[in-house]
Amino acid sequence: MKTESGATTKNLDWTGERRLFLGVRPDAANARLLADILPLIPTPAKPIAAANLHLTLLFLGQGTAFQARQLTDALAALPLPAFSVLLDEWQVWPGPAVLCLAGDVVDLALAELYQQLLQVASTNGFTPPQHDLKPHITLARHSKTMPELPPLQIRLQAKTIVLFHSESTPQGVCYRPLWQRDLDDTSSTN
Repeated sequence: MKTESGATTKNLDWTGERRLFLGVRPDAANARLLADILPLIPTPAKPIAAANLHLTLLFLGQGTAFQARQLTDALAALPLPAFSVLLDEWQVWPGPAVLCLAGDVVDLALAELYQQLLQVASTNGFTPPQHDLKPHITLARHSKTMPELPPLQIRLQAKTIVLFHSESTPQGVCYRPLWQRDLDDTSSTN
């Protein structure tokens, strides 16, 4: 179902809690570039499924359907800016043992959007994140050391925000979209 704000709801009815986060997907061209890197990642690292590639904006943690509906209603009513981010640095984060392509918050629209998301999430009972925003796309889990990978630069032009459900399945974690809406074009150029 699509609303006038450009929001699309898939399923915001469930019992109990789900593990939720807000993020954006790479466009088709960038998704192909990232998917081409996945086979180059050596074991024991486990590459992410190409369908799961995303940039996390805000990890929400466990949430009820009621919280998700309240959150998405609030986000649908706000002007949320589109943004641009350059991802150009390979990093291994030892705590979660992930390999990611990361960048910095340079675009003021991204900083503004992040503050809006924090406010709306807090108002709807979600716990604040433990870390500041570090734009990145995770490409592999169980990464303990930095593999030899070719340099890569991706300019992600975010135009749609998505509420994802992180679901554990026998095949591994799947990121299922529950809701999405278009971001407002602010002509980001940074």
